[in-house]
Amino acid sequence: MGGVSGALGELALYAAAFAFGVGSGILPVILNAEVYVVGMGAFVPHPELLVAILSLAAGTVVGKAIMFELVRRGSTKLHAGRPVDRPPPGNRVTKALRRGGDRMLTLLSHRYLGSATVLVASSTGVPPLAVVTVLAAASRQPLWLFLLMVGIGRTSQFLALAYLVHSAAP
Repeated sequence: MGGVSGALGELALYAAAFAFGVGSGILPVILNAEVYVVGMGAFVPHPELLVAILSLAAGTVVGKAIMFELVRRGSTKLHAGRPVDRPPPGNRVTKALRRGGDRMLTLLSHRYLGSATVLVASSTGVPPLAVVTVLAAASRQPLWLFLLMVGIGRTSQFLALAYLVHSAAP
């Protein structure tokens, strides 16, 4: 893109990516960041794609910070110790994923070991980052460490996904 309209177009792309990231950090089921990355990877040219991905990741971190603080301030109202009824896993893969996710979630009770769970969840989606955000905020995990791990995990996931889509696009 060139000229004033090109610069404004790029700025709009980055602002939209950041705003979508904030929304995705708050409402991940409705605003799926991974789908947004696939779309950007297919249609956005390479130089702008990197900055757009970084904008999306930064927005996601801001959205998760908002969620973290909302949960932390209201954590006395959460019944984190109450068991939740879950349907039994349907197959061996689901059972293995659930067992691994449950192990990762138990690490969240540790002040600094919980960051490993956040990093894995933010880069792979197992266990779901929305669940990890709520549990990390209700635990003793420091906000700065949570946000650092979310930033690293989401950025690496988005860059890898965009690279795969962009390199496969004609």
